[in-house]
Amino acid sequence: MPLDHTDAWHPTVNPSARMPIHHHRHHAVLGHGHGILNETPRRRGGTTLRLPRIHDGRLHILRVAGPEHLAFAPWWLPASDTVSVQAIRGLYDTALDHPAPARRERTVLARLRDDFTARCARAGDRLTVGEALWQAADTLHRAVVPTLPELTLTSLTRSPVRHIFAGALAQVPGGLLPALQGWARQEQQPMLPLLAVATSPHGIPLRVRLHARTGRLDTTPLTARSAQPTPLTEDGLLALLEAGRLIPGARLTALAETAHHLTGQRVRHFGNTYGHHRSAARLLDAPTATAIPCCPDDQDSWHYADLPYENPTRYPLHLIELAACDPAAHRAASALIDTALLRGEPVHLELKGDLGETVRSGGARLLR
Repeated sequence: MPLDHTDAWHPTVNPSARMPIHHHRHHAVLGHGHGILNETPRRRGGTTLRLPRIHDGRLHILRVAGPEHLAFAPWWLPASDTVSVQAIRGLYDTALDHPAPARRERTVLARLRDDFTARCARAGDRLTVGEALWQAADTLHRAVVPTLPELTLTSLTRSPVRHIFAGALAQVPGGLLPALQGWARQEQQPMLPLLAVATSPHGIPLRVRLHARTGRLDTTPLTARSAQPTPLTEDGLLALLEAGRLIPGARLTALAETAHHLTGQRVRHFGNTYGHHRSAARLLDAPTATAIPCCPDDQDSWHYADLPYENPTRYPLHLIELAACDPAAHRAASALIDTALLRGEPVHLELKGDLGETVRSGGARLLR
């Protein structure tokens, strides 16, 4: 069957200005409003809360919570996992304990925290931690910008797409492990240390590793510095995927999509690939598979507005700081989103007295 795989949106405690463009592009490129939530953990990814401040005509970024004790967020674990839920909630608690957030910022931080934890409490095993956070952030963003198109993003652990992936990986020409060994040789890597993440029978998040020389798979706890590895067979990996207890990394995803393409099925990938499909196409001798992605890297979405920061870097708007602005700034953000979509690039804002004035001024300039 045709496969549309989306990994363009990742859970985060403070979504960036990519979210509105992502929503619009998802509909424009794929023609529908459902997809897969990218729950592959990135080191320290999506777990930092920062707030912008404008002083003396310059932008200053203040971090009010960070991922010091959360190297990898276990997004794919069920929302009933109290340790994971508390780890994410704790980031908002830390930010609220910080003296810097203003009253409106505290209101927004508490709203996101409370919505997230309430969804987890209601859902239990029917949502993942990542899905609950995505839904809370999406709801808040829709309240701020009502024109945002609606999307439904589902964890791969609960989606039928996982069965397509497992079937495709089982049919990789020449075998899955030899293909992965060839990939590691191309990159001159003795080990692929984060081939996938999985969940143990006891609910512990695991990393799945490939030892390239021997073609041996094993698992270790994701955040443990030293732990005895547990051997994993190829069949065991596929069984975890079928059971909704495994999230494949970018290489496994590219191999699954390429193998599915070789069966004659249409495959579209919405999200950055950073050359992985080209590598998979070479490994599986499938030159036509290089055309699988729907759009070039970083054209799935972009920040609709950003601020001058430390040249040449620019700082994008984020949901929490926008939501803390007044309704006039929210209306201005809608104009900024429309313009960024037309231009295909961010609108570069000029710093004014505070963030609300900066956003309102940028929107007013566009409407003149």
